[in-house]
Amino acid sequence: AAGLLIQRIPAMGEANLSGTAATRAEEDQLGHNEDFNRIAMLASSLKREELLELDADTILHRLFWQEKLMRFLPGEGAPAPRFSCTCSRERVAGMLQGLGVEEVESVLAERGEVEVGCDFCGMKYRFDAVDAARLFLSRQQQPPGSSQVQ
Repeated sequence: AAGLLIQRIPAMGEANLSGTAATRAEEDQLGHNEDFNRIAMLASSLKREELLELDADTILHRLFWQEKLMRFLPGEGAPAPRFSCTCSRERVAGMLQGLGVEEVESVLAERGEVEVGCDFCGMKYRFDAVDAARLFLSRQQQPPGSSQVQ
């Protein structure tokens, strides 16, 4: 997987934080939209194969060779950006608890199990009737050693 993020930075910088930023119309008159649109148009010419096969420096040079580039480079020892997902069975269990026992039982009656898929990483979490019942037991009712969802 690969991607390219092009982000328009507000023209007024710190003025945006203080509430004295220019209105959108004022920023547009400064020509910033024209610059952003040109950069976006250049980026849209990138082919899928190039994005997947070429390194970042080559892509940047091919697309923006006439532009002044400012690129974020992490400091020495800093981790590089990476793909990661924070989903877990426990988080999904919490979400199901938030839906409530009636909703979960309705899905169980209709499908025999509750399946939740993560759109970010593709992981699928399945809860059968026993798993679902455990979600709604109070801590005192759970057998010893079963505080985590299995």
